[in-house]
Amino acid sequence: MMKTFSLLLLAASPLFIAVNAGSNIRDASSTTVDIQDGQTGVVMVIPPRQTDTGTKPIPDADHPFIAPGPNDMRGPCPGLNTLANHGYISRNGITSFEEIIIAAQEAYNIDRTMAVGMASLNMLARGNAFVNKISIGGVSPLVPPLPGQIDGPETRGIAAHGRGEGDASMTRSDVHIGDNRNFNQTLWDETLEILAKFGDDGPDGPATVFNLETLIDMTRQTLESDQFLDPEFAIPIRRFALVFDGPGLIMRQRVCKWYNYKVQALHDGDSSHNTGTTKLATRRIITTFFMNQTFPENWHRAAVPILGGSIPSEIMAALPEWVPGHNDENGVFVADPPVPAPFNITSTCATFWDNFANSVPGTLVNVTGVFKQNVDMLTALLFNASGCPEPVAPAGPTNV
Repeated sequence: MMKTFSLLLLAASPLFIAVNAGSNIRDASSTTVDIQDGQTGVVMVIPPRQTDTGTKPIPDADHPFIAPGPNDMRGPCPGLNTLANHGYISRNGITSFEEIIIAAQEAYNIDRTMAVGMASLNMLARGNAFVNKISIGGVSPLVPPLPGQIDGPETRGIAAHGRGEGDASMTRSDVHIGDNRNFNQTLWDETLEILAKFGDDGPDGPATVFNLETLIDMTRQTLESDQFLDPEFAIPIRRFALVFDGPGLIMRQRVCKWYNYKVQALHDGDSSHNTGTTKLATRRIITTFFMNQTFPENWHRAAVPILGGSIPSEIMAALPEWVPGHNDENGVFVADPPVPAPFNITSTCATFWDNFANSVPGTLVNVTGVFKQNVDMLTALLFNASGCPEPVAPAGPTNV
């Protein structure tokens, strides 16, 4: 039976009240030292909303591009890789809850609410929420296993397949048939062929601007190709929306919404060609993010904080044959069982249920001290954003 928290107990807690009041859950670090398994706990704090929310050139002089070294972590999310390459998060690719939120606001002008959700889920699924560290790539000695190794002997980072990272990426292979971490030029060349067929004209020439028709055909090709080539192809509900979000966020001008949500905040415009901010998702700009993992020349962040958009649902509506599902033993795509009530009321609530029932490790329900404080905070933040009528305790498998 799926584990659930007591809604009454959670709703009555100071933590839940603080989240629903919209204020910071914590505005100061705890002075209590909590040592577990030789690790010292770090209390997470939600950073404040940025006060400067307009457009501006990115990167600034304090954040030049520096290519990663051989020991620096990079992973499947171009948006996070770009932040690390410019030092908006730690250049070694080992970052924290607070650093992700601050960097996402500063560099991409992502609304804090979205940045908090992105950081929260990744930290629960693939980070060490006791010491407040996560790798944007793979296993690193700088991110220890969870105390007591309750999720296995390693903290695997966001590049590990199955919890956040998943199939049907625009720029990475499925893990079962190739390299799921690094940019795949062949896949991107196929995308550019679609752009050349359906794209709008722009400052860089004919058919160089991504539009809705381009994104629909990109998504169709990715799904059909990966389902045919990958015998273990799967797009569960927690992954399903992200498959459509990835292309959609190009138009909304973002690259990689975290946790590998395979595309996070990209851009709202660039000032090339002396046109001010074009607000166009051009081939040059998107390729610079995806392939080079750096900010384009003369690029400006979004003019207003980024939160939501309708394009993913438009792409989804154009491809009604695709539903959450997986390949069976014969390589035939079959739909997953329906999400149980009461978590089937919306796709957002269903995604929350799937993440906690099948992804976030179930051993997190038994943690104590600072570890429990952090897990409870992250869980409450995600529940509060889900619209679900009741929360779900972590119940996912461990050491995967």
